[in-house]
Amino acid sequence: MQLCNRYLILAVIFFLSSSGMLLLQFGGGYMAAFEALQQFSQQLFSDSTWMWITRFGDERILLVLTLLFARRRPDIFWAIMVTAVIGGLFSRGIKINVDALRPPAILGVEFLHLVGPALKHHSFPSGHTLSIFIFCGVLFIFTKGWYKQLALLLVAALIAVSRVALGVHWPIDLLGGAATGLMAAVIGTWIVSAWKAGLHPRVHLGLLIVPLLAMISLVSGDDGNPHAPLLVGTVISFALLKALYDYRDLLLSVRQS
Repeated sequence: MQLCNRYLILAVIFFLSSSGMLLLQFGGGYMAAFEALQQFSQQLFSDSTWMWITRFGDERILLVLTLLFARRRPDIFWAIMVTAVIGGLFSRGIKINVDALRPPAILGVEFLHLVGPALKHHSFPSGHTLSIFIFCGVLFIFTKGWYKQLALLLVAALIAVSRVALGVHWPIDLLGGAATGLMAAVIGTWIVSAWKAGLHPRVHLGLLIVPLLAMISLVSGDDGNPHAPLLVGTVISFALLKALYDYRDLLLSVRQS
């Protein structure tokens, strides 16, 4: 699939997500479809499974996962670094100016199925949804094969739904996060198509500190996420071992010098 077609597909999904937000807002209000989607999600997976799924929307987990392909595909690594900054600015800017209340703040924990911490503020957009759509959006643009691209979108959608399954976001938050994440992915990949600074070896090595800092942050605390030490430890260990293997030649050269 040609690059322009990939951008077109993401543009269509952005349009559908934006349209979905308007339909929910004007059709049923900000809380529309929450109960139906949460009940449906409970039939799909158990609470413990949703707790694991949602952690892959944690931007720190996603940054750590970039170590799996940073050496082999420095272009994708660079694109995700730039796009993450753009997405972070979008997310923080919107959340500061639109302090929408989350389900636990409106419904109360006794009136909804809540799993994990009872987060109450900064509901729109869903940060986890934004992060996973940035990550999968960038991979979508760089990936060939419609089945792989479809899998990326389905994974992103599943992780987004986990936020409603856990009772910490409204459906409209998910659509907002998806639309914002895809927009950031398109802008970020467009920027790096002309700005190749991150492909310089020294810059690339310097950027590796970002996923390493994300590891430290993950070990330090859950940051409002459900507690899943086994998952976090496994992801960190596997990513770190993969990075050490991929950069073993550089490590040996430094040791010898």
